[in-house]
Amino acid sequence: MAEGRELVQMGGSAGGAGRRTLVTHAVLTGLTPLIPVPLVDDMVKSYFRKRLVRSLASSAGRPLSDAELDALTAEREGGCLRGCLLTAIVYPLKAVFRKVFYFLEWKRAADLTSRTYHFGYLVGYALRPGAGRPSHLDAYGARATGEAIEAVCREAPIKPLEAVIGTTFLKSKGVLKGAAALLAGSVGRAPARPEQVAEAVERVEPEEERELDPVVTRLQRSIGSVPEEHFRHLRERLDARLGLTPGAR
Repeated sequence: MAEGRELVQMGGSAGGAGRRTLVTHAVLTGLTPLIPVPLVDDMVKSYFRKRLVRSLASSAGRPLSDAELDALTAEREGGCLRGCLLTAIVYPLKAVFRKVFYFLEWKRAADLTSRTYHFGYLVGYALRPGAGRPSHLDAYGARATGEAIEAVCREAPIKPLEAVIGTTFLKSKGVLKGAAALLAGSVGRAPARPEQVAEAVERVEPEEERELDPVVTRLQRSIGSVPEEHFRHLRERLDARLGLTPGAR
């Protein structure tokens, strides 16, 4: 189905650049578990998640209000209370079980990269009108669309993409370590406000993206081998979540 490939490529002659933007943001978001600063890692993840959605909206020619951006990027699995409590419990253990947590965080980095790619893919799909139909965003609103995307990302199998990302990360650990260290160094070790974190990350972004360029190129090529059926199922699940019958768009 050509529509699926076009969505992955983010449209027409500019598609390659759009797909690269999606892969780059997925990798950058995936590196955030390797930032050894509680709460700051989540702020950096939120920053990249919002920047990805802004880029996708710009590519689709659909400006987003701040309220729409917040609704599309909100994470609704327990909120800060759960996350902060978990951080308070887990962080002191990292010093004792450093090697174990290092391995787990690399696994989490690959998983988060895969989840972010799925998320960005579905946001890109939801932003684009169908044949004679408005986009999901315009038809159902940002909140309902964001909740549906999040539900699909939680429920959909991620193994086809997880496998290629895991293999790429395994072959690229040296580059990824350097990029993660650069990211961690930019935000420092002291707690900060989200706007301070964003400013710090923005200062190193060009260098960060240059460092990650070979990983992004390799991963972009590998994602091209994932069967189109996987992406078609994602689109159909999102349609169903929003009350559309398969193939209605």
